[in-house]
Amino acid sequence: MKAPAFNDRIERKYQIDISKNEVAKLWRNLCSYLKPHGLDPVQQITSVASVYFDNKDFDLLRYSLLGRLMLVRLRVYEKYGSAPVPIKEYWVEVKTARGERRLKRRFRLSKKELIPFLNGGEVVESVLENNVNVGPRARVRDLYKETQETIFTFGLNPILLVNTKRVAFQGAVERLSIDWDLQFRRVTSEIYNYGSWKDLAIPADGQSDNVILETKYLQGDAPAWFSELQQRFPIYRREYLKPIQGMGFLFDGPLSQHKEANFFRTMIAAYMANSRLG
Repeated sequence: MKAPAFNDRIERKYQIDISKNEVAKLWRNLCSYLKPHGLDPVQQITSVASVYFDNKDFDLLRYSLLGRLMLVRLRVYEKYGSAPVPIKEYWVEVKTARGERRLKRRFRLSKKELIPFLNGGEVVESVLENNVNVGPRARVRDLYKETQETIFTFGLNPILLVNTKRVAFQGAVERLSIDWDLQFRRVTSEIYNYGSWKDLAIPADGQSDNVILETKYLQGDAPAWFSELQQRFPIYRREYLKPIQGMGFLFDGPLSQHKEANFFRTMIAAYMANSRLG
């Protein structure tokens, strides 16, 4: 599956005032509208699953709520609408921000390479060979070690699984994606034992009706075609981070007894009040 481009980009988030049942119609309309602007669909519907990490004090969540974005996650792309198959590769990602510019450091690991990485193992030859498109071997080695250091320094462990459906359009310097059918689950390291992260039998701790649109471009202002797009469709600028909403469900449920649950519930409620339509 073609991996998303632009690991150093300006990123803006919007909500679309439609129901999830209207996404298919929107996708068809966008296909015809975006093609003359050089953006083609990069896949049909993808099931995107992201496991977010944090420590026992939820420092990374706290940073996000205070506007100091730092996300550490494992991401998996699976085919929607087909029977689950064993996951072959995981994207390890660390995402930070400088204003609207997002910097994402990422590399891929196979199932066999994942656990040694999380346990502090040295980078192996197969990791370097499987990430030639990420950068020079020295850069991949540095990314591997830097991400390990982040995980161990902060004491990070898997906390939250976010599942969503996605369609995307990509051009030479621009990208647009739509996410919907968001589900949130509390997870532990047991998640590594699951062959697939989609269509899970585990009940979700929370779900969202939001339909999220994201634009990504390398520099400058928003593409000229986007203003016209906003005139055609009910698209509204809303800063929104999926893991913040997801953690709100966890503090209402499986993490309700955490010593700072009330504090985080209040902070998340204030954040979400400014992130919802209406």
